[in-house]
This record gives sequence, structure tokens and C-alpha cells, in this order.
Amino acid sequence: MHGHSPSRRGTGEDVLFAVLLWLLDAIVGIVALLTGLARTDFNPFEPDPLASLTPVLAYVGGFGGLVLLSAVGLFRRGYRVSVATQAVAAVAVLAFCTAAMSGHLALAS
Repeated sequence: MHGHSPSRRGTGEDVLFAVLLWLLDAIVGIVALLTGLARTDFNPFEPDPLASLTPVLAYVGGFGGLVLLSAVGLFRRGYRVSVATQAVAAVAVLAFCTAAMSGHLALAS
């Protein structure tokens, strides 16, 4: 009996749960992106270099933070593969937002 150690889940169950979470992450990530785009005056057909994409990055970055927090809950429940995949997804989303906010990601040339 390990009082502080989480129980380890079966690998098949963990991999299936990780794939389902990535599918859910993709759907919710697209919704966060579209919600952020709805809050701006960004027009993809006529790019304006002065259009602010801060609301878009705020929504997507908030989503990335929630994905990272979900990894903590998964760790406590013993889903090791799911923790790794959620951490990779969160780091990718937050790196995208960081690159966009720092000016290293340009949408229009």
C-alpha cells in the first residue's frame, strides 16, 4: 500500500485515453482559436499588419494553460502516457503563442 503513490493504469487504457484527449484538445483548440478571431478585426483575405491578434493569443494561451493543468490531474490518477501527451500539446500551444507575441511569427509578409 502506497498512500502517496498513484495507481498505475494499463498501457492500452492509457494510450486510448491519450488519443481521445488529443482529439478533444484539437476540437477545443480550434474553438478557442475561432473565438479569439471573432473578437478581433482580423481578415484573413486582406491581412492588415496593424490588426491586433492579442485576443486570439489570449484565448489560445489560456487553452494551453488548461491543457497543462489537466496533465496535473492525470498524473494524480496514474495516466503516465496521457500526462506526457498533454504536456507536449500544452508546450506546443504555449510555444506558438510565445513566438507570435514576441514577433517571431509573421502572418503577412
